[in-house]
Amino acid sequence: MMAILVAALMWSLVLILMLRAKQRPDNTLLWSAGVIAVSMTTNIELIYLWASTWLPPNALDLWANLLLVVGVGYLASAIRRGASAAGMAREGEANRTRAAAVVTILVMVLAFSRIDAPEPSTTFMLDYGDQLAAGLYSAVQYVFIGGVMLGTLATCVRNVPRMIQPRFRIGFTLTGAGCAAALALCLSVVIMDVSHVAGQLELMRSLGYVYDYLFVATMGLLCGGLSVPPLVRQVQVMQRLRKIRAIEPEVHRLWTATVAQTPSVSLVGSGRHVRTSPSRGPSQATERLHRMVVEIHDCLNVHGEAADRVSSADWKHLQDAETLCLRKGDAS
Repeated sequence: MMAILVAALMWSLVLILMLRAKQRPDNTLLWSAGVIAVSMTTNIELIYLWASTWLPPNALDLWANLLLVVGVGYLASAIRRGASAAGMAREGEANRTRAAAVVTILVMVLAFSRIDAPEPSTTFMLDYGDQLAAGLYSAVQYVFIGGVMLGTLATCVRNVPRMIQPRFRIGFTLTGAGCAAALALCLSVVIMDVSHVAGQLELMRSLGYVYDYLFVATMGLLCGGLSVPPLVRQVQVMQRLRKIRAIEPEVHRLWTATVAQTPSVSLVGSGRHVRTSPSRGPSQATERLHRMVVEIHDCLNVHGEAADRVSSADWKHLQDAETLCLRKGDAS
């Protein structure tokens, strides 16, 4: 059940990130979420056992964990690129992360090849974790993940106080909390690996209960934190578009009463052209509204007598439209 919940969280994050993928200049975060989502999906028991019928025994466990390492590496890259927008990119750190990921993958593959695991198991480490190779296979993976989460936590702590927009402050705060939970998770896994190999089964089992809660908390906080900025942004875009569509008819009416009477100052054509051009998105709607506002002002400046046809309500609509246009970049 836990595997299904975590997979659902990851795929929900993927869908949320896809909402504005075309407008986003860098989709590293989307790709990392997709890779991790695939990894989490393979942990679902029915999928794992089905794949085991045509793959070598427990090969899917190796592939799932390799995907997790790659996905976490992409995640670190996404956070770093987000920080680079504020001039804080660290290319040396990126190179070290890539090198560490390669070394981790090589050690995992070599260790997995030494594990004696002839039968498929959905509880791979519980069944075969007493072997030294299995302990190394798991521990090196979580040491890498812990290191990446530590760096990501440092990025969040460093940047949250500097953030102006609430959606980023909330998102990075939740992401930082998820990284902190991930550090505790990685530490518990490494201790469980060592205690299993050493035969300290009581310690391993007691930490197993903590692991379950930490795993869900980590994934929930990380998915929540990474979802907040794009979700809030999408809500802002929808609210903005709704306001534009509500005020545009009033501005168009004023445009018709002023600019349309002197089409030489128009940039958008006749009144009929403006009326019938559909707004396919907030950018196009804002651009068209902005052009009408500018042309109305130009018309009033050039033809002062046109101001006599502008009522106080019209001025209010014009000011509201100007405010919407000026706030175009607030939610970016």
